[in-house]
Formats: sequence, structure tokens, C-alpha cells
Amino acid sequence: MLKLDHIVLAAESLVEGVNYVEERLEHRLDAGGKHEMFGTHNRLLSLGDCYFEVIAKNPEASSPQRAVWFDLNNFRGPPRMVTWVCETKNMAKDCVQAPYPTGAVTTVSRDDLIWDLTIPTDGSLPCDGVAPALIDWKGTASPSARLPDHGFRLTSLRLSHPNIDQIGGFLDHALHDNRIIHETSGHISIQATIKTPDGRVITL
Repeated sequence: MLKLDHIVLAAESLVEGVNYVEERLEHRLDAGGKHEMFGTHNRLLSLGDCYFEVIAKNPEASSPQRAVWFDLNNFRGPPRMVTWVCETKNMAKDCVQAPYPTGAVTTVSRDDLIWDLTIPTDGSLPCDGVAPALIDWKGTASPSARLPDHGFRLTSLRLSHPNIDQIGGFLDHALHDNRIIHETSGHISIQATIKTPDGRVITL
């Protein structure tokens, strides 16, 4: 069975993405780190049983030798939600059962963290980001268990796509999480609704 691990917001620059989120949540994000393989960096926020990631290309990094993950090579425009990630305990099985091309299983590291993540060779997002990437933390604690808990909680993740039926049944079967809402729509969107410690509800 899959478990929601984290949700991802991308930006053209990390400063722009962080400012966008912090202004809305009225709270500072916690430190993340750098991903040398892809030339990116991030900031994070605990959502209790999962976490929120803001990611962007790092202008100080060396040029990566492969396509940048989360389709950041092609990202343009204001900060926005681009995809989400589910933890698996059986990567091989879930990759086979997923009704969409998950991409190759790639080993990634940051500081003392090491994990396997599904990443298409061209860096694209499966089903325009509506389908989750799969992650295996290889027995180590994920950031959701390491980050300080400030009381923010994900209340819903709404996925809209013209071909949502392609993955909807798989999600219902493999991921028993009533916060995940998928609907057929003429437009593609990912919206995360977060409840703040003071009771406000913010949609990103």
C-alpha cells in the first residue's frame, strides 16, 4: 500500500517560491538542502504525517548531466503546485502495477538522506504531475519524521485532469487516503489545502 509522502510546489527561483508560500501561510519554511545530481535546492514544512516541499533550480549549481526532475527545465510562470510523491515499501511491485509510466527508479542523496525515486529520463511529470512519483526511503526516516511540527496539516489534495480515470482507480486501490480528491476536468490542476495552527485554511 502506498502512503502520501510529500507535495511539491515549484518556482522559477527558490526565493520567489518561498516568499509565495510564507506570505500565505504567515510562517517561515524550514531548511531543506541541495540536490547536486539535478542542480536544485529546496525548503520544507512539516504537515504532520507528510510534508510540503518548495523546489527550484539552483543558479549556483553546476550544470546537471541529466534532465532536471519535476520538469523544472521547462517550468515558467508563478509558483504553483506541480506534483506529489507517495512512499512505497515495494518499489518494483508498485511500478509494475501503476497504470502510467512512472519513470526509472533513480537513487538520490542529500546530506545524510538517501532514497530511490521514480523519475522519467526526460525529467517530465507523469500525467502532467497529477500521477504521483514513487519514493522509497530505504529504511531511513523521511523528512516528515525529522522536521519540526509547527501544527500545519494537509486537509485535501485536489487533482484535476481530463484523463484522471487513467489513474483514479489505482489511487483508490493503492492509497487509502480520503484527503486525495481526483476529478475529471477540462483543465489540469493540483491544489493543496492546508490548515494553519490558528485555524485558517489556505489553498495553494
